[in-house]
Amino acid sequence: MNSAIDTTAPRKKNVLWVRIFWSLAGSGVNYLLIATPFKYLSHHTQLPTLAISAMSYAVGVTVFFFWNYFVNFRTAMHKHEALKRYLLVATTMFIIQSLILTGLKSVDFHHHLSIGKMPLDLDVIATQILGSFKFILYHLWAFPVEKGKVNADR
Repeated sequence: MNSAIDTTAPRKKNVLWVRIFWSLAGSGVNYLLIATPFKYLSHHTQLPTLAISAMSYAVGVTVFFFWNYFVNFRTAMHKHEALKRYLLVATTMFIIQSLILTGLKSVDFHHHLSIGKMPLDLDVIATQILGSFKFILYHLWAFPVEKGKVNADR
């Protein structure tokens, strides 16, 4: 009688929580992948803010395809198909977030926040918050969980 119990729903819910956890962990790394090159390029080059924003965001996009495919959003989808979908989402978000970051960097709101002696770039944090709907796109479309199968142990 116990064999008739359907455990698919709790496992799918578990996969969602694992994905949310890795997305939050990844957002911290993504902050560093955007803020560090932005700060370096701002201080050592004469590039326009849009170019610096675009290059900084490109670093995160490049690293996070591999993070999302192999760690966070493990999927049964072939890499080629997942890459096409990811690039579509990433390109769209690249344009939107580069423009948002450029706009925020062009206006100084005089807000500062530090954790200990490490100052945080609130413009990058705001850009990430505004772009956080990427999780939904990645979870449901770019790297979907295979229907009828839970692949959390892949």
